[in-house]
Amino acid sequence: MKWRTVLEALEARLAELARGGIQTLNVASDPELVQLLAGFPAGERAAPAAEAPADPGSPPAPPRAPPVPEIPQAEPAGLADRASPLDSGGSAATFQAKHPSELQTLESLHFHFRDCQRCALAGSRTKLVFGVGHDRPRLMFVGEGPGQEEDRQGLPFVGRAGALLTAGILALGLTREDVYIANMVKCRPPGNRNPAPEETAACFPILSRQMELLDPALIVTLGNVPLKALNPSARGITAERGRVFEYRQWPVLPTFHPAYLLRNANAIDSWWLDLKQAFRVAYGSGG
Repeated sequence: MKWRTVLEALEARLAELARGGIQTLNVASDPELVQLLAGFPAGERAAPAAEAPADPGSPPAPPRAPPVPEIPQAEPAGLADRASPLDSGGSAATFQAKHPSELQTLESLHFHFRDCQRCALAGSRTKLVFGVGHDRPRLMFVGEGPGQEEDRQGLPFVGRAGALLTAGILALGLTREDVYIANMVKCRPPGNRNPAPEETAACFPILSRQMELLDPALIVTLGNVPLKALNPSARGITAERGRVFEYRQWPVLPTFHPAYLLRNANAIDSWWLDLKQAFRVAYGSGG
């Protein structure tokens, strides 16, 4: 089954769900999507990309890490009973954030910035979208910013583009619980526009601390916004996709944002090559 066929089937199923009034998509709980993706690319990961010769000594598929539960839609367990940074006579306008480097765990980072007011996006958000996945991932995906469904649920990549990203992750033989998924900015830009420079700058220290705490083997940037944030001199994503560069101690592989693929199905083959390259880089040393 080719990626274009998968995309068409995903689009058809999404349209059917929308006609039935369902607006929240959980790929893993939808039997038709699970059946569609279950047989797809069995064996594709083992086949080398066209530009890479077969390696008889290549390592086997990595052992599956124990699943780490996603951050639930409700308040994370235990946090609701704690004092908010705004509860001691403070307000959103007077909230004084700590520097992210002072926070030593993902949970404390998420908790401290759940009421973040570092930029104007805080005034229009429904929920801050922090990130979700494994706490020691080999692969970390960084998108641009939350969309409407992400803003509603407080989880990254759960809309139509998220379904395609999830399909790509499953195609690699992984699950969302094996990787970590975040965005450049944590609050939805109005109208799903690109984040403004001041919004990216406000969120960047939080993302940077996520990278430090997660310490992934490879960071995959999705779209132009995170690419330019980590490599300001980079050309556009079309020219840079698939070209690994270094950001601090981490290799970074840029590729298309899944939302772009929903409008440009011809780019899916290149995107799939990038995902397979990301898998080889992240797990090629034995995983």
